[in-house]
Amino acid sequence: MLPFNATSRAIRNIYPTSSSSLFPPPLSCFPGLDPSTLRQLGVFETTIFGLSDLTQQTQFDQTCYHDRPIYGVLDILQLRLPFRDDRTCVAHQAAVLGRDTRPRAVISVGEGFSGIFNGTGSLTPSQLDPRQYGTFNFLDHVVLQYLTSISDINVATAFIKFVLDTVNMVAPVPPNPSSLLSQAMQTLPVIEVIVFGDVMTSELSSTVSPFTTDSGQLFFGSDDGFALRNWTINVAHAPVVWTENSTSTLVVRDGSLGDNPITQTWNAISMALTRQIPNIGLANITTTLTGTQSFSP
Repeated sequence: MLPFNATSRAIRNIYPTSSSSLFPPPLSCFPGLDPSTLRQLGVFETTIFGLSDLTQQTQFDQTCYHDRPIYGVLDILQLRLPFRDDRTCVAHQAAVLGRDTRPRAVISVGEGFSGIFNGTGSLTPSQLDPRQYGTFNFLDHVVLQYLTSISDINVATAFIKFVLDTVNMVAPVPPNPSSLLSQAMQTLPVIEVIVFGDVMTSELSSTVSPFTTDSGQLFFGSDDGFALRNWTINVAHAPVVWTENSTSTLVVRDGSLGDNPITQTWNAISMALTRQIPNIGLANITTTLTGTQSFSP
């Protein structure tokens, strides 16, 4: 998953208009980055990948995109969103990449820059050690590092079993909320993915988003939500996967702007938001979509 902030007006302004356009933008190409973030990012990308020094960008410019990596997360726990629900100040929308981009990806244990958009970052000495990184063809040392970072052997065993069980599932779901793995989720590190090369809209298999924002306001039915929905379905020709939270068993796969139960619900919520009708919230959406059998694993 490649996180991006769909509530940002700047992001809305750069949604692609064709399937061959590039999205999301690399963090290095964000205009107005916090100086500390820019400095840490520059140190990381020059030390680990030997890239050229960074310069502060004044606007989104696709000529910058070609030479810089995009930071994301490997959804090994089959979460519905890029980050756990208890995380704040991170993006909760994400573009989901197809498997064809795996040869261009570098993976590592621990969150580097996948959760940072305009805040300060702090690098540990191990994050500046090239030996901590691997590719999908050479990842044994990364897997070992991940497993040894789990202090409880029972949690590590549960993690391995979960991964093996999901391999052959048609529609894998997050760990059961009552399971040991789910209860230990806050202690598990992020597996970061760093993708090189142009990421075109046509390479995305879906986008993901919660129904609501961090503040509890409805994103489903909002202007920001419409921009995401329109771009994903009309341009990327992919579905938006709507979810109540990161560990939801059931989600709504929204793949058409036509007259269907999801669009009808969307229009009703959008009208209610426009008219500022009180007491309209998440329950109105989930109750309606449950009644139309729009939820699925």
